[in-house]
Amino acid sequence: MGIGIGFARSELPFFEQSAFDFYRLEILKANPVKKRISVYRYYSEFQDSNRYFAEGECLKNPVFKNQIREVDRTAYGQNNIDSDKFELNFSEIDRKQFKIRKNGRGSFPKLFISYPMVSIKNSKRFFVNIYENYERRTNNYHIELDENGRVIDWCNSYHETIIIH
Repeated sequence: MGIGIGFARSELPFFEQSAFDFYRLEILKANPVKKRISVYRYYSEFQDSNRYFAEGECLKNPVFKNQIREVDRTAYGQNNIDSDKFELNFSEIDRKQFKIRKNGRGSFPKLFISYPMVSIKNSKRFFVNIYENYERRTNNYHIELDENGRVIDWCNSYHETIIIH
């Protein structure tokens, strides 16, 4: 008599794609921009390494830095060029609203997407920030998703750089 032991592996969705799709379909309706937004196709470009993860204190049920951690990079699979989480799908974007860039250069506004974070207390709560970056202002869209990549909640905050001469 043999006993089979198997491990069920649940594949994590591409959280950045889910957040981007929600941004382009829902957030921009409520918060339109005047100029075309520069977007980047590859994770190494759309995840600006200099950008920190901003806490979504405006969410209905916020989590804070000591309550979240990065999604495991090896399990998530972005370190592999053949991964389905390496390149954003722009096949359905409005070309009047977005300009696809091949590198981090380009005009403002620029769009960056954070690496996904997961709640330490509830492993089914994921968080992604979308940064709409202008020359001196950044709109932060804080997006909470479930384990299937569906948006649960979102809110926005911003910060402005003031230069005094």
